[in-house]
Amino acid sequence: LRITELMYHPADPNSDAEFIELKNVGADSINLINTKFTKGIRFTFPHTILAPGEYILVAKDLTAFAAQYSPPGGVEVLGPYAGALEASGSLNDAGERIRLEDPTGATILDFNYKDGWKSITDGDGFSLTIIDPTGATALWDDKDGWRASALAGGSPGTDDSGLIPDPGSIVINEVLAHSHDGAPDWIELYNTTGSAINIGGWFLSDKNSDLKKYEIAAGTSVPAGGYLVFYEDQHFGNVADPGANSLFALSENGETVHLSSGSGGQVTGYRDQEDFGASETDVAFGRHLKSTGTYNFVSMSSNTPGAANAAPKVGPVVISEIMYHPQDPNGDAEYIELQNTTGSPVNLYDLEGNPWAFTSGIEFTFPPLTTLPAGGRLLVVRDLAAFAAQHTPPGGVPVLGPYTGALSNGGERLELALPGDLNELGIRHYIRVDRVNYDDVAPWPTAPDGIGTSLTRKVTTDYGNDVANWESAAPTPGAS
Repeated sequence: LRITELMYHPADPNSDAEFIELKNVGADSINLINTKFTKGIRFTFPHTILAPGEYILVAKDLTAFAAQYSPPGGVEVLGPYAGALEASGSLNDAGERIRLEDPTGATILDFNYKDGWKSITDGDGFSLTIIDPTGATALWDDKDGWRASALAGGSPGTDDSGLIPDPGSIVINEVLAHSHDGAPDWIELYNTTGSAINIGGWFLSDKNSDLKKYEIAAGTSVPAGGYLVFYEDQHFGNVADPGANSLFALSENGETVHLSSGSGGQVTGYRDQEDFGASETDVAFGRHLKSTGTYNFVSMSSNTPGAANAAPKVGPVVISEIMYHPQDPNGDAEYIELQNTTGSPVNLYDLEGNPWAFTSGIEFTFPPLTTLPAGGRLLVVRDLAAFAAQHTPPGGVPVLGPYTGALSNGGERLELALPGDLNELGIRHYIRVDRVNYDDVAPWPTAPDGIGTSLTRKVTTDYGNDVANWESAAPTPGAS
C-alpha cells in the first residue's frame, strides 16, 4: 500500500478539497480494515478491499471534494479525516510528517513532505505526486522522489505519469542576459535524457506572475542529450513570432528565467527555473556540475549556445584562504586572503572609481583605487591589532580592514563582487567575482572550525564554490 498523491494546498484558499490518494502496488488484494493515519492527519480505514493496481482516496471534506472532482468509476472516496488535535484537520500547507500504519501498528510509510519541494504544489493548484510508487520507501522522504501533477487540480484516482516528463528532463542550461552591439539575449535548453522530448506548447518567461510570455511552437522537439536555443530577436522578443504573447528581454542586473510545460495554451505541471545575478557584458550564465552532484548556475568562461557548457569563469581575483574561526578568545583574528590569478595588475574599482566589495558574509568596501598586482595577494581582516598579534604576512602584502560583521563559525556564503550598473532607482547592482559557500561539517574540512587551521583553496584557477577545491592547512596569510 502506497501513498501516491497529496493535494495538501488547493488553489482556492477557502477550499476544503484536500485529498490523499493511495494505491495497491502489490500482486494481492489488501483488506484496509484498521489501517490508519497516525501523523499529519487522523483516519482509520473501515473494512475495504483494495485490489491490485486499484486506487482509493481519503478526502478532508467529502462535499467539497465531490464539488470539484469526479474520480473514475469504482474508485472509492472515504473521509472526512481529522487533524491530530482538532475536530477537523488539514494537511499542513508548509509541509509535515505523514505516518501510515497497518492494523498492528507497524509502519507502512513514515515521511515528511515540504512545500518547497515543488513550488507549484503550494497553492498553485497542482498536487504532489510520487514518481515511482513501487520504489524504495526512502523516496517518500526525498524531494527528488516527487513531482507536481501533470494538470492543475491533480489526478485523484488516476495515473497521470507520461503526460509530462520527470523533473530534470529538460533544464535551462545557459542564458546570456547582457548582450552587446545589437546582439540578442538567448536562453538554451538541454535534454538530459536519452529520448527526444516534444516541448511544443511549452512556455518561457522572465516573470513568475506571467509564465506564458512566450509559447514554444507546436512540434518543437529537443533531441536526446541535445540543446535548443531561443533568441530574443527571433523568438521571445520578436513581435512577428506568433508565440510571443508578451515580449521580453533578459535583465543584465539579474532575474529569473522560467520554463513551464503547457498544453492547449494552458500551463501544466513541469517546471524549471534558474536565478542569476548581474552579469558582465557578453558573459553567459550556465549550469556547472560540482563534486557533490549538485549544480551551480554561474558565469561561464566562454559562451556555448547549442553545445556543452564551458568551464566556469574563475578570477581574475579569487578567495584563496579563509580563517573563519581563529583560536583567539573573541575570534577577532579572522581574515580573508584574496589572490590575483592573472599575469597583470587588477584594479579593484571600475572606470568611474567605484570600488569592489564583499556583498555577502561580511560588509567591506575596498579603499579607493586599490590595485592588486599580477599574482599578488592581499588580506582583509576583522581586527587589525588582533591579526597583527598572531600573524606577520610577507612584506608588501596589503592588510586591509576592519570589516563589519564576522565570519560565521557554522558556515555561510562569502561573496566578492565588482560594481555593475545602477538600476532605475539609483541602486547599484554588483557582479559576483567569486563565491564560497563554506561549512564547518563534512564533507568540508572540520579542522578550521577553531582548531587553528584555515580553509585553503587547493587550485586558485579552479572553480571555488566546491568542497573538492578546499582543504585544511596551517595559516599562511599573504603567502603561498
